[in-house]
Amino acid sequence: MGATNSNKTKMSTINYLLSVENLKKLGLIHSNTDAKLLSVAIKRSQDMHIQPALGTPLYKALLVRVETNTWTQDYLDLMNDYVVPCLVAFVDYRSALLLNEKLTNKAVGRLQDENLQPNTDSEQSAFRDQLRKDAYFYKERLIGYLMDDNSVKYPEYCEGCSDNCNENVQRDISGYQPINFIV
Repeated sequence: MGATNSNKTKMSTINYLLSVENLKKLGLIHSNTDAKLLSVAIKRSQDMHIQPALGTPLYKALLVRVETNTWTQDYLDLMNDYVVPCLVAFVDYRSALLLNEKLTNKAVGRLQDENLQPNTDSEQSAFRDQLRKDAYFYKERLIGYLMDDNSVKYPEYCEGCSDNCNENVQRDISGYQPINFIV
Protein backbone atom coordinates (compact mmCIF):
# COMPACT_ATOMS: atom_id res chain seq x y z
CA MET A 1 0.00 0.00 0.00
CA GLY A 2 3.03 2.27 0.05
CA ALA A 3 2.36 3.88 -3.30
CA THR A 4 4.54 6.69 -4.53
CA ASN A 5 3.65 10.29 -5.15
CA SER A 6 6.63 12.17 -6.56
CA ASN A 7 6.32 15.87 -7.23
CA LYS A 8 9.06 17.12 -9.55
CA THR A 9 10.35 20.60 -8.89
CA LYS A 10 13.28 22.52 -10.29
CA MET A 11 15.21 21.95 -7.06
CA SER A 12 14.57 18.28 -6.20
CA THR A 13 12.21 15.35 -6.16
CA ILE A 14 10.15 14.68 -3.07
CA ASN A 15 9.53 10.98 -2.52
CA TYR A 16 6.72 9.68 -0.38
CA LEU A 17 6.42 6.27 1.26
CA LEU A 18 2.64 6.66 1.17
CA SER A 19 0.29 8.38 -1.25
CA VAL A 20 -2.36 10.82 -0.07
CA GLU A 21 -5.00 8.51 -1.56
CA ASN A 22 -3.81 5.54 0.50
CA LEU A 23 -3.52 7.73 3.59
CA LYS A 24 -7.18 8.66 3.24
CA LYS A 25 -8.12 4.98 2.86
CA LEU A 26 -6.07 3.76 5.82
CA GLY A 27 -6.22 6.64 8.29
CA LEU A 28 -8.80 8.67 10.15
CA ILE A 29 -8.59 11.62 7.77
CA HIS A 30 -11.71 12.47 5.77
CA SER A 31 -11.60 11.97 2.00
CA ASN A 32 -12.24 15.66 1.21
CA THR A 33 -9.16 16.89 3.11
CA ASP A 34 -6.73 19.12 1.20
CA ALA A 35 -4.07 16.93 -0.47
CA LYS A 36 -1.44 19.69 -0.22
CA LEU A 37 -1.69 19.81 3.57
CA LEU A 38 -1.62 16.02 3.78
CA SER A 39 1.46 15.83 1.53
CA VAL A 40 3.29 18.14 3.92
CA ALA A 41 2.17 16.03 6.90
CA ILE A 42 3.32 12.82 5.19
CA LYS A 43 6.74 14.23 4.30
CA ARG A 44 7.34 15.68 7.77
CA SER A 45 6.15 12.51 9.50
CA GLN A 46 8.34 10.24 7.41
CA ASP A 47 11.38 12.52 7.85
CA MET A 48 10.90 13.08 11.58
CA HIS A 49 9.68 9.65 12.70
CA ILE A 50 10.07 6.95 10.05
CA GLN A 51 13.63 7.75 8.91
CA PRO A 52 15.00 7.72 12.50
CA ALA A 53 13.16 4.45 13.21
CA LEU A 54 14.48 2.75 10.06
CA GLY A 55 17.90 4.37 9.85
CA THR A 56 18.91 6.28 6.73
CA PRO A 57 20.11 3.32 4.60
CA LEU A 58 16.90 1.29 5.06
CA TYR A 59 14.74 4.41 4.68
CA LYS A 60 16.43 5.19 1.35
CA ALA A 61 16.14 1.55 0.24
CA LEU A 62 12.38 1.70 0.82
CA LEU A 63 12.09 4.99 -1.07
CA VAL A 64 13.86 3.38 -4.04
CA ARG A 65 11.52 0.38 -3.89
CA VAL A 66 8.48 2.66 -3.80
CA GLU A 67 9.80 4.70 -6.73
CA THR A 68 10.74 1.69 -8.87
CA ASN A 69 7.99 -0.63 -7.63
CA THR A 70 10.51 -3.43 -7.07
CA TRP A 71 9.51 -5.42 -4.02
CA THR A 72 10.53 -8.68 -2.44
CA GLN A 73 8.03 -10.29 -0.09
CA ASP A 74 10.13 -9.38 2.98
CA TYR A 75 10.24 -5.68 2.08
CA LEU A 76 6.57 -5.67 1.14
CA ASP A 77 5.72 -7.21 4.52
CA LEU A 78 7.88 -4.61 6.31
CA MET A 79 6.20 -1.81 4.40
CA ASN A 80 2.59 -2.98 4.71
CA ASP A 81 2.67 -4.45 8.21
CA TYR A 82 4.97 -1.99 10.01
CA VAL A 83 6.04 1.14 8.11
CA VAL A 84 2.69 2.17 6.61
CA PRO A 85 0.66 1.73 9.85
CA CYS A 86 3.29 3.74 11.73
CA LEU A 87 3.35 6.49 9.10
CA VAL A 88 -0.46 6.68 8.92
CA ALA A 89 -0.67 6.98 12.72
CA PHE A 90 1.91 9.80 12.78
CA VAL A 91 0.14 11.66 9.96
CA ASP A 92 -3.19 11.33 11.80
CA TYR A 93 -1.51 12.72 14.93
CA ARG A 94 0.16 15.62 13.09
CA SER A 95 -2.97 16.39 11.07
CA ALA A 96 -5.25 16.62 14.10
CA LEU A 97 -3.64 19.98 14.80
CA LEU A 98 -2.45 20.95 11.32
CA LEU A 99 -5.87 20.67 9.69
CA ASN A 100 -7.49 22.83 12.35
CA GLU A 101 -5.11 25.77 11.90
CA LYS A 102 -4.54 28.08 8.97
CA LEU A 103 -1.45 30.15 8.22
CA THR A 104 -2.11 33.27 6.17
CA ASN A 105 -0.19 36.45 5.44
CA LYS A 106 -2.31 38.24 8.08
CA ALA A 107 -2.59 35.77 10.96
CA VAL A 108 -2.62 32.23 12.24
CA GLY A 109 -6.09 31.09 13.16
CA ARG A 110 -8.51 28.22 13.55
CA LEU A 111 -10.71 27.01 10.76
CA GLN A 112 -14.39 26.57 11.46
CA ASP A 113 -17.03 24.85 9.36
CA GLU A 114 -20.72 25.66 9.61
CA ASN A 115 -21.56 21.92 9.62
CA LEU A 116 -18.93 20.88 12.14
CA GLN A 117 -18.54 22.00 15.72
CA PRO A 118 -14.84 22.24 16.61
CA ASN A 119 -13.54 20.45 19.69
CA THR A 120 -12.82 22.44 22.79
CA ASP A 121 -9.13 22.77 23.67
CA SER A 122 -9.42 19.99 26.28
CA GLU A 123 -11.24 17.68 23.83
CA GLN A 124 -8.62 18.41 21.18
CA SER A 125 -5.84 17.70 23.66
CA ALA A 126 -7.37 14.37 24.71
CA PHE A 127 -7.89 13.36 21.07
CA ARG A 128 -4.31 14.27 20.11
CA ASP A 129 -2.98 12.44 23.16
CA GLN A 130 -4.70 9.23 22.03
CA LEU A 131 -3.38 9.68 18.49
CA ARG A 132 0.13 10.23 19.90
CA LYS A 133 -0.12 7.01 21.91
CA ASP A 134 -1.22 5.14 18.78
CA ALA A 135 1.64 6.56 16.70
CA TYR A 136 4.31 5.70 19.27
CA PHE A 137 2.88 2.20 19.70
CA TYR A 138 3.35 1.57 15.98
CA LYS A 139 6.82 3.13 16.03
CA GLU A 140 7.94 0.93 18.92
CA ARG A 141 6.52 -2.11 17.14
CA LEU A 142 8.41 -1.20 13.94
CA ILE A 143 11.69 -0.70 15.81
CA GLY A 144 11.21 -3.94 17.76
CA TYR A 145 10.53 -5.91 14.58
CA LEU A 146 13.69 -4.56 12.94
CA MET A 147 15.85 -5.16 16.02
CA ASP A 148 14.54 -8.70 16.44
CA ASP A 149 15.35 -9.37 12.77
CA ASN A 150 19.00 -8.42 13.47
CA SER A 151 19.70 -7.56 9.79
CA VAL A 152 18.74 -10.97 8.44
CA LYS A 153 15.95 -9.78 6.12
CA TYR A 154 16.86 -6.08 6.12
CA PRO A 155 20.67 -5.69 6.08
CA GLU A 156 20.35 -1.93 5.54
CA TYR A 157 19.00 -1.59 9.08
CA CYS A 158 22.40 -2.21 10.65
CA GLU A 159 24.42 -0.44 7.95
CA GLY A 160 25.94 2.92 8.66
CA CYS A 161 25.46 5.75 6.25
CA SER A 162 28.22 6.02 3.66
CA ASP A 163 30.58 8.99 3.56
CA ASN A 164 28.66 10.61 0.71
CA CYS A 165 25.40 10.57 2.67
CA ASN A 166 24.65 13.88 4.31
CA GLU A 167 21.16 12.92 5.46
CA ASN A 168 22.10 10.46 8.17
CA VAL A 169 19.92 10.88 11.24
CA GLN A 170 20.33 9.52 14.75
CA ARG A 171 18.68 6.10 14.87
CA ASP A 172 15.76 5.93 17.28
CA ILE A 173 15.49 2.78 19.41
CA SER A 174 13.33 4.30 22.13
CA GLY A 175 10.79 2.07 23.75
CA TYR A 176 12.21 -1.15 22.39
CA GLN A 177 12.29 -4.21 24.62
CA PRO A 178 13.57 -7.53 23.26
CA ILE A 179 11.21 -10.52 23.03
CA ASN A 180 10.99 -12.40 26.37
CA PHE A 181 12.29 -9.35 28.25
CA ILE A 182 11.57 -9.72 31.96
CA VAL A 183 11.09 -6.55 33.98
